[in-house]
Amino acid sequence: MFVKTLFAAAALFATVGASAGPILNGNFEAGLTSWNKSGNVDIARIGNSSYFGAGNPAQNGSNVVAFNGGDSTPNGSIWQSFVTTTRAQYTVNFDFGATSCTSSCGQSLLASVFGADGTTLLASKTVAGGSNGALGSFSFNFGANGTATTLRFSDLATNRTVSIDGVLDNVSVTAVPEPASLALLSLGLVGLVARRRRA
Repeated sequence: MFVKTLFAAAALFATVGASAGPILNGNFEAGLTSWNKSGNVDIARIGNSSYFGAGNPAQNGSNVVAFNGGDSTPNGSIWQSFVTTTRAQYTVNFDFGATSCTSSCGQSLLASVFGADGTTLLASKTVAGGSNGALGSFSFNFGANGTATTLRFSDLATNRTVSIDGVLDNVSVTAVPEPASLALLSLGLVGLVARRRRA
């Protein structure tokens, strides 16, 4: 009976808190499939150790996105539209850093979320990635204003480009459980415990 109670609790938690993860190919292992791009941005291979000192196979798999590669102008963007629930809250997570360089330097990236009309800015975050090899993890929240939302990552025109690239990986968007859902989960767990005690 106790095992059945545990399974019921797990199923309830999965129903209330789970998210399908609306971003496709957020680890870029399938190249830029499902993403749109413009400007100087492309897939870069990690290889056996890193991409010019940035990232590693354990954290980043085989591929990362490199901005302004080959000393090119920093004007690249990638974006993807995905399904959301109106008025629901979401969290954007991603890793960002820079390739190694010989002096104190780094790269910056603008992450923006646009609403259902494609132009209304719902949230944005500018992050800076150092050149110590490891990609830093970043996150921010937004509230959807419709059933379609677009996430865009853009290189900054002020980024240095000679012998240094910005590196992006591990993008995900997850739904934030609503307080009512958390309350429902709590009540369900209390009911399951009470049922177990009666049995």
